[in-house]
Amino acid sequence: MSAVHARPAAPVASPARPSTLEDRPARRGRIREHRVAATTAGILYITGTVAGVLGKVITYFPVHNADDPFAYAAEHSGAVVTGALLVLVMGLSLAFVPVVLFPVLRRENEVLATGYLIIRGAVETACYVILAIAWLLLVPLGEAMSAGAGTASPTGMRLGTLVVDSDGASAVLSVVFCLGGVMFYALLYRSRIVPRWIAVWGLVAIPFYVAAVPLVMYGVIGGNSSESTLMDLPLAVQEVVLAVWMIARGFRPAAVPTRSDVAGGGER
Repeated sequence: MSAVHARPAAPVASPARPSTLEDRPARRGRIREHRVAATTAGILYITGTVAGVLGKVITYFPVHNADDPFAYAAEHSGAVVTGALLVLVMGLSLAFVPVVLFPVLRRENEVLATGYLIIRGAVETACYVILAIAWLLLVPLGEAMSAGAGTASPTGMRLGTLVVDSDGASAVLSVVFCLGGVMFYALLYRSRIVPRWIAVWGLVAIPFYVAAVPLVMYGVIGGNSSESTLMDLPLAVQEVVLAVWMIARGFRPAAVPTRSDVAGGGER
């Protein structure tokens, strides 16, 4: 009789479903955050790249190849000033990339994300500012030399070449750029917010970029030679691909867990 009248056990409610429902608003917010960060960073990358290319075409190559840099700067002061402004646009655009991505990357590794922010956001920007100031100095120095000994004098030629010859500053900038790049691509590889092949591509291309620096400084290859360009090309193409990917596809938000995801991991 007791077996006939026994009541069936009440079903136990699964805690996973309510937890999932509660996480949906946070997940949607994280998706929006990642999408905005990826799109903004991609646009900044492309803006910096375009500004850098225009700056080289408008100012760097003409002045660097001129027999009398000061005379060229005095005659084409507008182009020199435009080139300096383009250098600043490039530097500031690239500096804001780690600022925009920091809230996303810090969830993976806050130490690396902070290092990336300092190196690429502060130190690299300072290098770009120094380069822009050097370009801007060409115009007043050229005018001063024209009023005195003349830009074609031995002193004018040596001083103009010294201002234009920025191989040392470029070397420092390249090392800083690559150090920040290693941190950035390591974070991308660990977090999987973009396909790992993009991060691996960047990590493989950086040694070639770095190797070009001592080769140029010791005169093995020219700073504007085809060999130097070929060594820089893999990383340049990779950054364009990364920028296009971030704009077109965004990040994978599920790859970067939040604190709530980690805390609730044992309950799922």
